[in-house]
Amino acid sequence: MKLKDTLWLGVKGISERKVRTLLTVITVAIGVAAIVALISLVAGSSASITKSLESIGPSSIYMIPARGHIFTAADVAVLESLPNVSTVIPMIESSGTLSLDGQSVTATIIGVNNYSIVNAIGSLNIYEGVPFNNSALPQALVGHGIAFPTTTQSTSSVTLGEPIYLTQTGSSGTRTITLLPTGILNSYGSSIYVQPDTSIFLSLPEAESLLDTYSYNIIIVKARNASDASSLDSLLTTIYGNSANILSVEAIAATISSVIGSITLLLGSVAGISLLVAGISILSIMMVSVTERTREIGILKALGFKRREVLALFLSEAFIIGLIGGVAGVAIGAAGGYALPALLSSHSATTSSSSPSSSAPAGGSGFAGRAGAGGRGGAGFAAGGAPGGGSSSGLSITPIVSPALALEAIVLAIVVAILSSLYPAWKAAGIDPIKALRSE
Repeated sequence: MKLKDTLWLGVKGISERKVRTLLTVITVAIGVAAIVALISLVAGSSASITKSLESIGPSSIYMIPARGHIFTAADVAVLESLPNVSTVIPMIESSGTLSLDGQSVTATIIGVNNYSIVNAIGSLNIYEGVPFNNSALPQALVGHGIAFPTTTQSTSSVTLGEPIYLTQTGSSGTRTITLLPTGILNSYGSSIYVQPDTSIFLSLPEAESLLDTYSYNIIIVKARNASDASSLDSLLTTIYGNSANILSVEAIAATISSVIGSITLLLGSVAGISLLVAGISILSIMMVSVTERTREIGILKALGFKRREVLALFLSEAFIIGLIGGVAGVAIGAAGGYALPALLSSHSATTSSSSPSSSAPAGGSGFAGRAGAGGRGGAGFAAGGAPGGGSSSGLSITPIVSPALALEAIVLAIVVAILSSLYPAWKAAGIDPIKALRSE
């Protein structure tokens, strides 16, 4: 019997049992959708993090003072004198609260020289306006998430040239800092180190003056090339020991790659359980189908069908179920992969707006200009994290549903369906036609 005839009989067989076939296809589709949605989200997260790391550069090393320690101009001078060091970028970080259009927005204040912003955030993408001057003026470059606190907002809450007022609360009391926005950044989404969307960038001299500090929270050290980053990382660790947290982009990229690989395997295995359940469902339904169609099988054999043709007939039905379920599952999984980040982002934004924002500065004593007093630790380096929970930019993940993933998911569905039908098909092929014709 020709292949097209076998497939036609398979289609006819499953079409006569529409409800049963539909339920079986749904179980396969659910399993495939779970696999596609989870793996595409992990792939999207990996791509987002990798892009962020690549924009910063593999030669970058971030240094943060450990609790009880500070970085000063002397540290900058020492770092600049080290071999294989290309650039040293000192930065001051603090935080405060803005009131914009009746909304309370938590922002990170970052003091950095204007010519070093690109090294700090990877690229300088201006939505509107221009960067600040590198002088002791209260000029500021505002993150997109601060100018547009909600994703549905069409107009900026920040007007260039008009002052904004940032409130800081510390052990010495509460004070208000006046800033003059000169520009608004484009949306950057999730990031590993500095979060551009929820930050306000000032010149380093102005940050020192406003925050009343001359020590630094963060120092970025750039190696001359990527091949020197590892040895420079080791040298910095030797010099500073436990007095600083040293994080190289190269080391983090390797760690993230390993972790994401493990997560992909874990989530794929968990999602695969639902596909295994679908396989058991197919096995059960095909066994019932063989029992119900015993007389039909006897007639086919009496008409000259061979064992392998009966076997092929039942396997063709399984193939069709797997194919339809696989295609439907890929479509549902892709839609779910894109819908889930939006739902999580919406939930995160709702939670953030309903919870009180913390205006406590990121540093320690006084008005938190000093990094060493409070110690930022490693918490601020969570991808997409926003200070005070005021932003959900970390959820901006675009799932990646590649043709290879879609094809593999469909093939997997077909394989599971066929394997689950092997025993019922073999049993059907072995039925004695004489006994089958006698059955009711």
